Amino acid sequence: MSIAKYWDFAELEPDIAALMTKGVKAAEVEAQINTAIQNDNPEDARMYLAVAQTFAYPVNTASFLPRIEALETPWQVTRRQAEQFAKGFIEGSGDTGAGVAGAVTADFTVIGDARDLYEQYQNLQAGKEVNELITALAGVGVGLTAITVLSSGSAAPLKTGSSTLKMATRANKLSPKMQSVLIKQATDLFDYKTFLLATRGEKSLDNLRQVAIKAYNPKALNALSDTATQVNSIRKSTSLVDTLDILRYADSADDLRRLEKLSVKYGTETKGVLKLLGKGALGTARVLRYATELAIAALASLVSLLASLISLSAWIRSKAA
Repeated sequence: MSIAKYWDFAELEPDIAALMTKGVKAAEVEAQINTAIQNDNPEDARMYLAVAQTFAYPVNTASFLPRIEALETPWQVTRRQAEQFAKGFIEGSGDTGAGVAGAVTADFTVIGDARDLYEQYQNLQAGKEVNELITALAGVGVGLTAITVLSSGSAAPLKTGSSTLKMATRANKLSPKMQSVLIKQATDLFDYKTFLLATRGEKSLDNLRQVAIKAYNPKALNALSDTATQVNSIRKSTSLVDTLDILRYADSADDLRRLEKLSVKYGTETKGVLKLLGKGALGTARVLRYATELAIAALASLVSLLASLISLSAWIRSKAA
């Protein structure tokens, strides 16, 4: 009992600054800046410049700024955002802030979730593979939209987190392990099999939405609620588009929790840190919280055991005599 009281582990977070210094060269950071510029992504380029400054890499900022600023003229920004927002709204995915904003906007108007449900329904009708997770999360999204309206927006963070998970699934940015975790959480909340059976032959998006609401079970919200809330927390610390990218580093609920802590610490630079360090940025070491106390308790227990054995031995000899 004495030993068990001190058998308690704590997680030590990795020293990100030391990992960056030892494992990442300035040339790697510069390569990421160049790639971002070539991909018409000035946001990422500036993010990597910020990473270079945070970890004191000798990057020649002046050589990159003219190229970045050329992508940030009013015309370029307006063109890029309009094109990407429209694409995200229609397709439900995006790899830029505007594209992802378009996808989330569609989900908050129910159009996006209804579109995804109909898309998976068509796959079923055509004998194609149905994506269980997209179907379940789209159904969850329909239910959460209704809750968001009824709650005057208080459920909006949960809805945003759920939509983010669905977009990450569409973009194939969730690991198989994380998908398995989410499928269990989402299918408890939304019975997608019942939904698909009930909508056979249905062609109206509005009727699909009504059936989806009936297949939604709000009593099972807790498990997915925790996950979606963590995802939304990561979004607030970084950005919606960055969250989609960094979710691929999570294989479990513990990984997601560590991602959340990392994002709180490094904010908009989190994506760059993970890109350069990989999942090593989430690595932890388990150490005993009370190592000294545990050793003392173990020693005391051993002494107590020896004393008990000696006493028992003396008692047996006295009985034998």
